[in-house]
Amino acid sequence: MYFIYPMSHFSDKLQSAPFIRLLVPFIAGILLGDRFPPELEWLFLAVSLGFSFLLIFFITITFKRRSLFGILLVPALFFMGLFIVADQKYLPKPLPKGDYFAVIDEYPVEKEKSFRAVIRLIEPKLKVLAYFDKTDFNNEIDPGTVVWFRGQPELLQKTGNPFEFDYQAYAIRNKIGHRIYLKSSDFHFLIATKIPDLAEFSLIIRDRLLKIIEKSGLTGEVFHLVSAVSLGAREELEPETTQSFSKTGVIHVLAVSGMNVGIIYVVLDVLLKFLKRKKSGIILHLVIILLAVWGYALITGLSASVLRAAAMFSFIVIGKSLSRNPNIYNTLAASAFVLLCFNPSLVYDVGFQLSYAAVFSIVFFHPFIYSLCYFKYWIPDQIWALLTVSFSAQIGTLPFLLHYFHQFPIWFLLANLMVIPLVTLILYLSFIVFAVAPVIPFLGRLMAHVLDWAGQGMLFSVRFVERLPYSIIDGLYPSDLTLITAVLFAIMISLFILYKSREALTGALLSIIILLMFSNISLWQKLSRNEIVLFNLPGKTLIALTAGCETIWLTSENRSSIEKLKYYIKPYEGFRGINKSSIICLSDPVIQTSKTVAHHNNFLNFKGFTLCILNDRKMKENSWEHFPQSDLFVLGKESITMPSVLRKYFPAAIIVENRPSPENSTLPENRIIALSIEKLMNITKGAVQINFRPTKEGLNKVFNLGYFNQKQKNQSN
Repeated sequence: MYFIYPMSHFSDKLQSAPFIRLLVPFIAGILLGDRFPPELEWLFLAVSLGFSFLLIFFITITFKRRSLFGILLVPALFFMGLFIVADQKYLPKPLPKGDYFAVIDEYPVEKEKSFRAVIRLIEPKLKVLAYFDKTDFNNEIDPGTVVWFRGQPELLQKTGNPFEFDYQAYAIRNKIGHRIYLKSSDFHFLIATKIPDLAEFSLIIRDRLLKIIEKSGLTGEVFHLVSAVSLGAREELEPETTQSFSKTGVIHVLAVSGMNVGIIYVVLDVLLKFLKRKKSGIILHLVIILLAVWGYALITGLSASVLRAAAMFSFIVIGKSLSRNPNIYNTLAASAFVLLCFNPSLVYDVGFQLSYAAVFSIVFFHPFIYSLCYFKYWIPDQIWALLTVSFSAQIGTLPFLLHYFHQFPIWFLLANLMVIPLVTLILYLSFIVFAVAPVIPFLGRLMAHVLDWAGQGMLFSVRFVERLPYSIIDGLYPSDLTLITAVLFAIMISLFILYKSREALTGALLSIIILLMFSNISLWQKLSRNEIVLFNLPGKTLIALTAGCETIWLTSENRSSIEKLKYYIKPYEGFRGINKSSIICLSDPVIQTSKTVAHHNNFLNFKGFTLCILNDRKMKENSWEHFPQSDLFVLGKESITMPSVLRKYFPAAIIVENRPSPENSTLPENRIIALSIEKLMNITKGAVQINFRPTKEGLNKVFNLGYFNQKQKNQSN
């Protein structure tokens, strides 16, 4: 069975979805809002209100001037987005050393040497990321417990390493700007005093429900899996299990989000369908489903993902109750608009992006894909429906998977087909255990056995798919421009296939041309790159020497510790398109040479660019008199007292140090000193990047010198 919607059908859908037109300029204002200081918030509000007042005069104007109404609406919403971001922007400031009282905001998570938890200071009212020493730590602490501590919370700092996840920005968007490490003598829990808010009370409820499952006989890895699937408690889940779910494309089942809420909504909608026969029953149907959705959000800890999903499905349920043929595009846009009004930082949230991309993609693609085949019998029809829903969702989320996770699971359809029915079973079996076990323990233990079988089946399914050949394509690192162009091509070709639009085909062909241009430019940049990057790793040295598509890594770590550096090495090699790499350990006494690098003791020559790496070797002033000429000196914390001594003997050299010193601590944060005067970089402010090109005279011309994630200045010898 095959059919094509006319292009006008889709256009009519969008025309009858006013919230989409409201959402676009509003999101544009949110995205640009981070670039402006918060002091401009009242200016943004005044401009937005000014355009809004003008709109009032055009509400009842004739049809001929409705276009003017739309023109005025765009800047009104754009500046409203700017105002909301400025109004809610959090700029953390230094806190003094002293005694503080705070409230534990979540259950502490055990780390290798400490317990980590977010705490809320009572005065000033701020959130702090706290690490508690394990010695004498009470790991039975509930959210809402008051803690006294003495110390000075420090500002979260950005490491500035290449292509690294920006944890500082992520934390600040969640209103966390400080952290503190507390020894056992510096904090004390006031167990008798508890001040839980709604979110903390929700976590306590979730913990009590998990203990019901545990007392019913469910233990080990299956218990942690069921806890994650049913209530979103994935803190104790083994990293290997999480990795298996990620590689098979079903990681979404471990986070309570749209799928879990959707299962509850669909099942209840079917069971309560009889209520819709009467007008009064429609209201009862709406109330029951809303209570169930938000009740589920409460018992799962009120996480951001479940709140987002609950809000989205609430709009869908209300829209369907108010109208027999609601516009789903308008409902989705309305829910996103409301959520962003309360929390504009959600626009950067990966879960928010994936949720709406998946739902929109299902709404758009599923009817067409599902109609390609017709099955007479119910079971094959349901299997086909599940496969087409999974495939439709994957189409919309693919760009985000490539951008954030750099991998694509090949067997995701098979994994979803095996796992999603088990998710539904685990979800409702858990509810039965919650309700039955406290009243009839025997029946609760019996249901827990069934729950154990379902969990074992899910683990077997995921690991079976993971072991299949070519289960995952890894190492996908498209540039932002390449990814955007590819997405435009996918959209245009989809519109052409669905609606046979010539304009869409033209757009697809133009996208291919642009994509080829970007690919050629990117290839030329890779082949002509000569780059040195010094990473910001406390107490360690890690340097990337890149020539074209080959990188040589220099590290102070020994051979047995190299595996720990993969967190920094893998993203850099992926985004730089490196197809050949090797590692030189500076601790090795053996002299190493290659076509691009010659290494002996503390000295290296990289394509004519000479480096001297001193680490923590102490140098006196008279030690420099007979020192070999070098273009770059890398100093450790104890290498030299004053960099001015080094500049005395090597005035043209670049100096990179990894310690705060009186000489550079007073410099402006982003200042880069001109090469003709002095070249001093402090690696504690971020990874240092040096780009150079060899000249005919055998010298090197440095044309970029600066911190990797900051705007660089052109330099010349």
